[in-house]
Amino acid sequence: MSAVYQLPEPVEPEVEPTSAEWLARDEAALAGVLPRITDVVAVRGEGSWLWDADGRRYLDFGSGIAVTNTGHCHPTVVDAITAQAATLLHTSVVCHPTGMIRLAERLAALVPFMADAQVFFCNSGAEAVDGSLKLARKVTGKPGVIAFRRAFHGRTMAATSLTTAKGKYREGYEPLLPSVTIAPYGDLDGLDELMDVQAPGANVGALIVEPVLGEGGYVVPPVGWLAGLRERCDEHGILLIFDEVQTGVGRTGRPFAAETFGVTPDVILFAKGIASGLPLGGIIAPRAIMDRWPTGSHGSTFGGNPVSCAAALATLDVLEEEGCYDRARRLGRIAVERLGRLCSEGPGAGPVDVRGVGLMIGVELRDKAVAEAVQTRCLDDGLIVLLCGPGENVLRLIPPLTIADDEFEEGLDILVAALAGEA
Repeated sequence: MSAVYQLPEPVEPEVEPTSAEWLARDEAALAGVLPRITDVVAVRGEGSWLWDADGRRYLDFGSGIAVTNTGHCHPTVVDAITAQAATLLHTSVVCHPTGMIRLAERLAALVPFMADAQVFFCNSGAEAVDGSLKLARKVTGKPGVIAFRRAFHGRTMAATSLTTAKGKYREGYEPLLPSVTIAPYGDLDGLDELMDVQAPGANVGALIVEPVLGEGGYVVPPVGWLAGLRERCDEHGILLIFDEVQTGVGRTGRPFAAETFGVTPDVILFAKGIASGLPLGGIIAPRAIMDRWPTGSHGSTFGGNPVSCAAALATLDVLEEEGCYDRARRLGRIAVERLGRLCSEGPGAGPVDVRGVGLMIGVELRDKAVAEAVQTRCLDDGLIVLLCGPGENVLRLIPPLTIADDEFEEGLDILVAALAGEA
C-alpha cells in the first residue's frame, strides 16, 4: 500500500514592520537625546533616492547631512567596501595598513598648495576638530583659540566650546574649554578689535573657521575676509585651521574650499563626504607642522580603518571619473539662478535670499514657521530638504554630487511648488 503524500503546511510570509511600527520600536529602544529631522524610516538607498519601510521613495537633497556625496550605495564604493571587508577589517596602530597609506597620498595630491602634506586619520569631524586644537597647542605653545559666531564644529566638549550655531548645543554643558574667544563671522574690523582688547595674538595658537558657514545658515563670506584671516594668522604666529568637514570633498565644486576661495590654511579638517557614509575623518597639514606633533602625543584606535579607507579611495575615484566637481559648480549655478529669481517676485513665502557655492546652497525664508511648512510640503511631495541657521529659517540644498540633471530639476520643481504653496 503506497504512502499518502502529505502537503506541507503553508508558511505565511514574514510581514515586514510598517514605518509606524518601526517608529514605536525606535522610541522604546533609542535614547531620546538623538534628534531626527523626519519620520522617514529608511530601508534602502540607491543613487539620489531613499525608500521607506512602506515602500515610498524620496529624492534626497540632504545626503545624510552632506555625507553621501556619491549618492546612496554607489556600486564602485560598495564593491570596494565588499572587497576590503573580505580581506582585512582592522589593525589599529599595531600595523601599517596599505589603504591608509594610499589614501593619505591621494589626499595630499588634492592639496598641492600645501608643501609635503601629511594626514592624520580619525573617525569624525568633531574628532578632527579636537585633534587640530591639540596640534595647535603643540606647535605654537599657545592655548588660545579664536572661533566664529554661528559656527558649528561638532558635539564633543572641545568642539562644543567652539560652536555657537544654536544655543541648545551649549545649554547645560558649561564650563566648556577655556581660552576660547568667539569673533564675528565675516567682519575683519570686529576681529581686529577683539584681538586688541580680548584675545591678543600672543595668547592665540589657533584660529578655526568654516570657509562657508554650515549649521549657521550657509553663509558664504567674501574672499577678502578669508584672505584677511590668513594675513592676521601670519602676523601673530597663529595656525589657520579650515574646518572643511562640510565644505570638503567636492561640495563647493573643488576637492576643498581652500582651493575654491584661493586661500591656503595651515590645517584642513575633513570628514562627512570622504567615505560615502562610513566613519572617517582627519587632519591635513604640511610636514613642517606635523613634524612638531611628537609620535604618540595623539592617536585613534579606529581612525583610518581599512574598510573606511577603501570606501574613501573609491569615493575619490567616483568624484573624479564622473566629473562631479564640475557638476557641483554647474548645478549650483542653475539652482542659485532659478531660486534667486523668486526673491524678486513679491511677498509671501518666496526666498529672502539665495546663496551658495557649488552644491552647498542656502535658501533663506522669512521665518522658521514658513521654512518648516515648506520643508513639510516638500517631504509630502517626495523631497527631503534640511533646515539650518540660528533661526532655523534656511533651507539647505546638499544633494549628492552624482545627481542626474533630470533628478536635480525634479527636486527644484518640487521645492518651487512648495514655496508657491506657502505664499
